[in-house]
Amino acid sequence: MPRKQSTRYAAWAVAICVGLIGSGTPANAAVSEVRTAGSSPVAAASPAIAVTTAAAEAPSLSLGVTSSSSKVTVTVTGEQLKDLYAYELTLSFDPAKLAYRTASSGTSGFSVEPIVQNNEIRLAHTKVGKTAGDSGKLQLAAIEFTALKAASSRVAVESAKLVDSALRSSEMSVKPEITVQPGKAEVAPGTFRDIRGHWAEQPILNAVQQGWVSGYPDGTFQPGKEVTRAEFASMMMRAVSMGQTAGSQALAFSDAKKIPAWALASVHDAVSRGIMNGYADGTFGPSRLITRAEMAAMTVRALGTGTPGGAGSLNFADRAQIPAWAKPYISSAVEKGIMHGRAGSLFAPNAHATRAEAVAVILSVLEQR
Repeated sequence: MPRKQSTRYAAWAVAICVGLIGSGTPANAAVSEVRTAGSSPVAAASPAIAVTTAAAEAPSLSLGVTSSSSKVTVTVTGEQLKDLYAYELTLSFDPAKLAYRTASSGTSGFSVEPIVQNNEIRLAHTKVGKTAGDSGKLQLAAIEFTALKAASSRVAVESAKLVDSALRSSEMSVKPEITVQPGKAEVAPGTFRDIRGHWAEQPILNAVQQGWVSGYPDGTFQPGKEVTRAEFASMMMRAVSMGQTAGSQALAFSDAKKIPAWALASVHDAVSRGIMNGYADGTFGPSRLITRAEMAAMTVRALGTGTPGGAGSLNFADRAQIPAWAKPYISSAVEKGIMHGRAGSLFAPNAHATRAEAVAVILSVLEQR
């Protein structure tokens, strides 16, 4: 394993140990039981019926898949879990048919950046601090792919290690697999039939080439389509994070379960970095259309320069419609050339941002980072 990747997994191991400090359980506690792969401890002299019962109650993994056009999401679910504190999963896929995009954990704690090599994805996650592990049924991971070919392919769990809060680990012997059947393959960059002559034609092609935004299976990009908060989070964080996530944290929004699986990792990242936040009513609003005022705030925060100090000069005809909280961000975004007004000397702070506008402002952010 390359040095950089070894360091990541060393950090994962350290995180587990740190989580056990002060828990009352020695990190080097002896394991007084022998676990067979994918099963509960069974005494050598146990009756056959006890072995059968233990096997039936052993933790297990299952795979699920959802697909929408060229987007494919594979979920890994653990069942009959017992005190799951950390886990490491390795999945295989066909890189000629599927392109890895993002992965997210379904539980709170710390996730190591996924390692993708050749045809495998390696995921690791641990809780941190004095806390018990999870039990019962839990979604462990959601992995999003882009279909490169409209053909069926196989995704399988190659290895799975479960670790409890006493650092006892077990290897799962049952390795599930699933057949992925995407709707259509992704359209090749540069073939969108609806952007020729559009003011954002070149920025769109640049963004698609960089890999953080894509078109639709019908050969369009739909530059004028309005963007939801989940969609913008996905585009923004794929672009600025460059595969480096800020770790995973529990999302306390009351509508957290409504965040699509394909956007969950990006929303986690955006919230962790302070780029996005929720509303006063405790919701995140993943399906709400993002406003230009919100987009200005998020793009300025993504620069990592801190909160702007003042509102500056806003010479737009509709400046009275700009929310007070957004004025410093809009002023900064305009001053830095990240955003511009619309026709008629308007900024249109409450208008919804389009896909073309989102691409243009994110590219501007990348140029200034």
